[in-house]
Amino acid sequence: MPTVRDVLVATAVAAVAVAGALLGDPSGRPLLPWGAVLIGVATVALCWRSRFPVPVLVAVMVPTALYYWLDHPDGPASLLVAVAVYTVASRVSWPRAALTGLLVVLAWAGTDLLLVRNPPDPSDHYGWIVVTVALGVAVGAVRRAAELSAEQAEERLALRVEQERLRIARDVHDVVSHSLSMIVVQAGVGAHVAARRPEEAVAALLRIRDAGTDALRELRGTLELLRIDGEPLTGGLDRLDEVVSAGRSAGLEVAVTGDPGPLPESTDRTVFAIVREAVTNTVRHAPVASRVQASITRDAGRLHVHIADDGGPMAHPARPHGQGLRGLAERAEALGGRLRTTAGPDGFVVEADLPDGSGT
Repeated sequence: MPTVRDVLVATAVAAVAVAGALLGDPSGRPLLPWGAVLIGVATVALCWRSRFPVPVLVAVMVPTALYYWLDHPDGPASLLVAVAVYTVASRVSWPRAALTGLLVVLAWAGTDLLLVRNPPDPSDHYGWIVVTVALGVAVGAVRRAAELSAEQAEERLALRVEQERLRIARDVHDVVSHSLSMIVVQAGVGAHVAARRPEEAVAALLRIRDAGTDALRELRGTLELLRIDGEPLTGGLDRLDEVVSAGRSAGLEVAVTGDPGPLPESTDRTVFAIVREAVTNTVRHAPVASRVQASITRDAGRLHVHIADDGGPMAHPARPHGQGLRGLAERAEALGGRLRTTAGPDGFVVEADLPDGSGT
């Protein structure tokens, strides 16, 4: 099916063509019914220009040539061909666009020589073909460059997401190996002194309990967030409730305020990843924290993200320059924004400022 946009463009061009045929011919030649029919046929063909640009160009040129052969008023009827030529030129490489323009010039010249009873000045008919091809090539080059840039940005984001997954996997390994090593050592100590120094055995058991509790707490939060991160990247801020649930399962109260509305997919994912990473870091590095407050606001074309926990000034001694936050800072920069972290008097703060995509 043709797109609504193509139908509207074709209709508007046809209206201009008919108006020009009725009002713009100094000879006063009338627009006969067959002329209107031919313009209508070309208009219907033009409705499919985005899906079949080359066949549509041929389908538009044929009734237009017949229109002039029947000696209908000039006007801007050739505007239908111009739109078809522009469409082809904007969707193919410039050599093919140049070849298309040359073929159209030759076809039009043949039409003028063989069919048209009163051929116009060549400069009137051929100059606009060159201009139309040049315009189509320029617009097509800009569009392809934008599409390539968007694809490269998506690839960079996908690579960074994969790097984050690998980092979380390493974090899980570090937690498990460190905690299990401590448990094994303390269990050995307890077994060795159980008979002679039972009080030391009790102390070893308590250390085992504490190590196991800490490991479970870290693993629970990390694995919950890894589960979210491992799912298909089909959502963003609409999945924040999963981060809230994951934080609560790790003993945190997580509150998120603000509704920025629809966002570009890459921005949506990045904001989601920033909130998720901030909650993950609080779970792993701020055992005394009990609350994470996140706010997302939108103002004057910018998106502002602020996440803070209540872990205190000494809650995150090893965190401010973690790999996860560095990766997110790179993602923010790729979108034209920035991310910064500070260890405040009440806890750790993550702030991001991003374009909201309204200007693109």
